[in-house]
Amino acid sequence: MRADADFLRSIPKVELHCHLEGAVPATTAIALACKNGIILPTYDPELLYTFADLPEFLTVYRAVCASMVTARDFAEIAYAAQEEGVRTGNLRYRELFVNPTNHHVPYPEMLEGIIDGLRCAEEDFGVVGRVIPAINREQSPSMARELVEAVIEYRRDEVLGIGLDHNDALGPPELFVDAFQVAANAGLRRTAHAGEIDQRDQVIDSIELLGCERIDHGYAVMSDPVAVEFVRDAGTHFAGCWSSCAWFHPGLPQHSLPIAAMLRAGLPVSINSDDPPMFGTGIGNEYVLAGKTLGWTRAQAIQAAVAAVDGSWMDASDKAALRREIEDVMHTA
Repeated sequence: MRADADFLRSIPKVELHCHLEGAVPATTAIALACKNGIILPTYDPELLYTFADLPEFLTVYRAVCASMVTARDFAEIAYAAQEEGVRTGNLRYRELFVNPTNHHVPYPEMLEGIIDGLRCAEEDFGVVGRVIPAINREQSPSMARELVEAVIEYRRDEVLGIGLDHNDALGPPELFVDAFQVAANAGLRRTAHAGEIDQRDQVIDSIELLGCERIDHGYAVMSDPVAVEFVRDAGTHFAGCWSSCAWFHPGLPQHSLPIAAMLRAGLPVSINSDDPPMFGTGIGNEYVLAGKTLGWTRAQAIQAAVAAVDGSWMDASDKAALRREIEDVMHTA
């Protein structure tokens, strides 16, 4: 039986690629900016999240980051992001990226606010949230190491690992070997944004040089059969995002997107929302886009949801429980 939109939205979901700063509704971002005296490119909620390319997107992203200046701001955003995920896509578990060095807030204060918001959302909606502090690759390797050292010094159970994001072209993986080695020595999990548009070599380097277990995006590997076999043999999980993939590959029909090719090739890929309000989407909508484009049956949709569980960094018992919850949908729908 084909999976219709209602079924796709109703599946219990795990999300591995969502940025806290990119999950702020435009109205909330504007309200925070006004409260905290931050200048935004526009104060029109219909226009704030409009951009033509990655640099323009990151300009808006940085402005939104600047609007968060207190622990309470971070708590409100974390809570709202989780609530929206539950409401629109039956979100059950999410690993959220945050860029601490994009803010002028001490890391411990910021983290406590985020954890408070996530815990309140778990109490109110039953959705679990975990945190992945991410290195801004446009900043220096020394800042990257300092961030990792702060994460280790102020260790919390909710923090699972580290990430690497922002503009691929401005910070190749080899610059961050030291920071990632420090993280590995401390037992932190590791992922990196790589190969979102091109530069498939960065995907390979992130795995080989940084020891990444997951890759965020990674679509560029599909341009090279040798790279595809490398990541397949490595067992690398790809945290893909349908809407942002479409945005960064303008002109391609949905069925020709590289994320669609990855899924058809049988690579381990999860479906995620990236920066949901910024791309006018949500985790439920991402499943609808993928499912309709690829013609998923209900069984295939369940398989996609389970792939996200398998790629997550939750412990084995929690994975088993969520797998059962997702698979039970086949018997109750």
